[in-house]
Amino acid sequence: MLFNIIVVLISIILENIFNLYLNRFEYFTPLFTLISLIVIYPNFNKNKKKYFIFSIILGFIYDIFFTNFYILNPVLFFIISIIIYYIFSNRDYNFKYIIITSVIIIFIYNLLLFLTLNFFNYTNYSLLDFSYIIRHFLLGNIIYVALLYIILKKIYFSHKY
Repeated sequence: MLFNIIVVLISIILENIFNLYLNRFEYFTPLFTLISLIVIYPNFNKNKKKYFIFSIILGFIYDIFFTNFYILNPVLFFIISIIIYYIFSNRDYNFKYIIITSVIIIFIYNLLLFLTLNFFNYTNYSLLDFSYIIRHFLLGNIIYVALLYIILKKIYFSHKY
């Protein structure tokens, strides 16, 4: 559990730094906290209930730090964690599927957020705005999950033997 908390804390800190200092680089809009759900999944694959509860709590934390909606992100993080769980319960947890899952998760999260905010007239995004948002979220987050996976895999195997 400590490992999961460390990964999430690193993700939150890096997401905050990217939002504050690197916001000029449009193609590196972070969703590192959401992406961390993919990286920590193997630690919960035997206990999906704890994984889902952890994702809901992480959604609340994400709301506190970034969005201030207080109910939207816990629900979205829960839905995303269900999708992650079912993807990896049917597939191997490897580099290729982590990248594919990241793309799927970024798309679904932004789609659900887009639909919810438009449904409640909180914002008036068009589909063109949505495609712009997706383009800007993909590159940086895929690089992040790839680097995080490679680093954690090296750490894991160096301590295993």
